[in-house]
Amino acid sequence: MSTSLSKTTLSMYGLMGAPLALVGYPIAIWLPVFYASEIGVSLAAVATMLLLAKLSDVVTDPLVGTLSDRARTRLGRRLPFILLGVPVLCGSIWMLFVPIAGADATYLLVCIAGMYIGTTLVGLPYGAWGAELSPDYYQRSRVTAWREQFTLLGLLGAAFIPFLVEQYGDGSTASIMRGMAIAICVAAPLAALALMFFVREVPADDGPGQKPISFMSGLVRVWGNKPMRLVVGMILIVTLAEAFRNALSLFFMKSVIQATSVGTLYFIYFVAGLAAVPVWLWLGRKLGKHIAFCICLVTVAIISAINMAFTADDYWLFVGFFIAKGTCFGGLQFLPLAILADVVDVETAETGKARAGSYIAFASMTAKISTASGTFLAISALSLTAFNAKLLAENAFEDLITLRVLYAIVPAVFFIAAIIMAIRFPLTAQVQAELQSRIQAKKGS
Repeated sequence: MSTSLSKTTLSMYGLMGAPLALVGYPIAIWLPVFYASEIGVSLAAVATMLLLAKLSDVVTDPLVGTLSDRARTRLGRRLPFILLGVPVLCGSIWMLFVPIAGADATYLLVCIAGMYIGTTLVGLPYGAWGAELSPDYYQRSRVTAWREQFTLLGLLGAAFIPFLVEQYGDGSTASIMRGMAIAICVAAPLAALALMFFVREVPADDGPGQKPISFMSGLVRVWGNKPMRLVVGMILIVTLAEAFRNALSLFFMKSVIQATSVGTLYFIYFVAGLAAVPVWLWLGRKLGKHIAFCICLVTVAIISAINMAFTADDYWLFVGFFIAKGTCFGGLQFLPLAILADVVDVETAETGKARAGSYIAFASMTAKISTASGTFLAISALSLTAFNAKLLAENAFEDLITLRVLYAIVPAVFFIAAIIMAIRFPLTAQVQAELQSRIQAKKGS
């Protein structure tokens, strides 16, 4: 019988989700607009630099995942990488969000590549650490739910900064980016200290005669795990669709809906997401995580398609559906991660090896590449139209048809494929319990 994790452990572990979210939100929503409209880098160049910087993850993600699985130090396997990654992350974020005079596309590429390396060093070992905190199907849902609640709190903080700047500051994107950089550089070190002093790593299970497998053999085994391929497919499609929509969100809201307080709307959006996390957790317990995820995807696909019909005259109707989409945010975030923790058990039951780092790395690499691809495709497609990123609300409505299709219809189509995969997912609570029985039998033999 698995021991229930304490709220202290869950909260101190989950805390790192906040600064990681503080990084993700401005990169997805504000950075393309900031560099295109205020720094003067073209939309096409912004999209290209974001994609090129992400290519480093093809190497760094599986490498860091494998190294953190193999590491044996006095501080544990995961913590040393996090402690190394925090200063890399904070330094790169400051340079990226508070650029020097004369910053150009090359500057953007260097800074964002450093930021991605920092998030890899922090995020991958952090995710693997969480996957190993408990072997229980439902406890893993609690771990990911707590982490994603802190993620949503981080997103609330990230959305609150633009709200403050819009309401009480000069309202400029530069001030918003500086505020976010300060928040990240304060929150990330504090969260790392919380992990160091309050969360105990599960020690590596080094049985007699066990030898680490090679890097390439590890990747082959990860890909040979059929449920893992389904999870990777779902993460690929959902992340691509969300990145595609997010990259266009600010353009859509300012040009089509003509919203003036976008930061305020996102603050409400993330409040709705935080409030709905217990509902998705409950649905995961009642119906299974993959079914709850499927329900979430169907809801998001419908809401996304409906956005096609909105104009500036439908502002409050858009706000209502935007908040409804916000209630799905937590489900999109934590349910795939909770499912991923169960997928690791498939290999462990077969081989006796627990390699959460490699699995988290593979999933993270997929998510990062699909995020970059979605952002690149969305901004590149928009750059081919008559849309002017520097004018925003002054674009003629006839020049916004493509933007509306890209923002509303394209993500909805992607979600349909993810729904099919979610329905077919085979790991239920009963199957996972059987896997745990096999794992315990191997340990006892």
